[in-house]
Amino acid sequence: MQTDRHSQPIQIAKMNWFQNQAPGGPQPTAPNSDRDPVVEADEQALSKIRSMCAVAMGSAERVARADQDELTRVNWLRFASAKRMSLELAKTISHASHRDAALQHIIELCMMANDLEASRILVPGIQSERIREELFLAYPDLFR
Repeated sequence: MQTDRHSQPIQIAKMNWFQNQAPGGPQPTAPNSDRDPVVEADEQALSKIRSMCAVAMGSAERVARADQDELTRVNWLRFASAKRMSLELAKTISHASHRDAALQHIIELCMMANDLEASRILVPGIQSERIREELFLAYPDLFR
């Protein structure tokens, strides 16, 4: 019977690794309990708004084309529903930077659908100069 002279260091390393483990195996890391629940709720709301607006972007684009058929009606309903739900969710956001980001997504959705009136109503609610500048560069007609 032949023995491999290299197998012993590997076995010792394996044994050392298992001996260094706490009983029951590796322990999962504890969730970060220092997180502010309000900030977490704001982040979740922003994430939902971002997703809703992204999903409805295609419908908004079709609404802007204004081909009056049954498919346009379905797309308009999808766009209007996403806009309404996003606005309701944005009202629950307390942190200004999260709320500004949410409004930016909603404005971009509205602009894709050529809903200039809704966009103009939402712009004054944005406090961040950076987001206002981004919107101005992307949609100069919005600020006229």
